[in-house]
Amino acid sequence: YPSLSVVVLTASKSCLPNANNNREEISMSSLIDEVLKEAGFSDAAIADVKAGKLHYGGSLDAASNKELSVKLAFHVEGKIHNIKHVFLHLPAKKKYDPTVGDLGMIATDGGDGSLEDFAGIKLSPNEVTMDKLYSNAAPGSDLNLSKDEIETFKKLGKKATHEEIENCLRQVLLDRFRAYKKNGLAGIKPYARSKKEFSAGEELKNQILHGPILKKRAPMFHKYALDYPNNKPEGVEESFFWVNSIIDDKPTIALIHRVGMPHGNEGYVYMERHFYLSRSHNCLQGIGAAMIHGDDETVVLYATRTSTDQVSGFGSTAKRTIGNKVMGGRMADNFERARKVLAASKDLSLRNLSLDD
Repeated sequence: YPSLSVVVLTASKSCLPNANNNREEISMSSLIDEVLKEAGFSDAAIADVKAGKLHYGGSLDAASNKELSVKLAFHVEGKIHNIKHVFLHLPAKKKYDPTVGDLGMIATDGGDGSLEDFAGIKLSPNEVTMDKLYSNAAPGSDLNLSKDEIETFKKLGKKATHEEIENCLRQVLLDRFRAYKKNGLAGIKPYARSKKEFSAGEELKNQILHGPILKKRAPMFHKYALDYPNNKPEGVEESFFWVNSIIDDKPTIALIHRVGMPHGNEGYVYMERHFYLSRSHNCLQGIGAAMIHGDDETVVLYATRTSTDQVSGFGSTAKRTIGNKVMGGRMADNFERARKVLAASKDLSLRNLSLDD
């Protein structure tokens, strides 16, 4: 299973995002205890996190039989502005996720994007294998494509060049980005399967509905996560980018939407949504919150849900149990590396941070 993305924002000296102003009167230390306990962390785990350790809290109550999940809590150091900027605008994933090959921002001007945004996407390594996969794409194959996208690749013909296939893929990605940006979850085309289409939009929606803490603690953000792009709360910041990860020695493209929202005084909630994955998995969604702990230090709670056909069907429960442990271990390793990247941001000029870091 792929290593997943860290999505971290920090809060200044205030309380966790909360609809009730009287939460500001609760000490931050007590609030951290309260929230982490709601998320299922033990007193010993919370003490470890406050002491500077990363704690893997196991899996979440599954929203479907296709789901793998992980919850983590950890402590990070770093200047607020730098970490927030890295999260939204300079996702330095290559520094902490060894599966990442390349990545690029999409529509940094806030517009509808262009093919130029996807120029860096390459179907490599294994170019010959990938060309065959796209040329022979069919419902239920190794690729996540809609019925009309499959037909688009078929029209290229069996003798299509590698460049033609890559160009076609870039157009598919641009179209998917624009449809999501315009219509949100409802704009995500379903994947063609051998028996029944799979809706990543419905899966992502169910993941949001299945998590109780976000709705309780940040109801406006919860609603925006469901209704995007409608009902945008004041202060929301967002960005889009693509990532090309190497999974099973094959390039795997993700279209990613990151959203951060100040709530309360200066607290933050945040979301990372992989609204399209070209293969291996169906979709992914991470939700988290950040709580101040000391000067320029933060305790982060993060939970992610990944949908994959690999754990459904016969033996689903056992597959998910094993998959959750494997993914949890890899995510914990990634987050340990990410904490170092974020801590280093306090000593870095933002001009020196780049997508290729």
